[in-house]
Amino acid sequence: MKKLLLLLALFGSYKLWHHLEEGAIPEQAATHNEVIMYSLTTCGYCKQKARELKEAEIDYHEYFIDVDAKRKDELTAKLQRAGFTPRAWGTPILDVHGVMLPNNPSLDRIREHL
Repeated sequence: MKKLLLLLALFGSYKLWHHLEEGAIPEQAATHNEVIMYSLTTCGYCKQKARELKEAEIDYHEYFIDVDAKRKDELTAKLQRAGFTPRAWGTPILDVHGVMLPNNPSLDRIREHL
């Protein structure tokens, strides 16, 4: 019985991971006209995404969640409201017009919601 439960838990985790890897996001509606990037001060991917956004001439606000607890709490609340299950998310995480895009989304994914 324990093996069956473990197997079901692993399969469910794999399905969720695979679903998220394919870029699926919970249904969300635009709620504002901003692009917000939540970053870490030590994150190389965040620095690269900032360069990409500037080169693509996409205006954005950047908040560093490792030094601003208020912004970290704001991000957590937004992810929960958007239907994402609590877990460790990779940065940068973007909020594009109210649509949450975690795990360093591509510019194409970002442009879909502009």
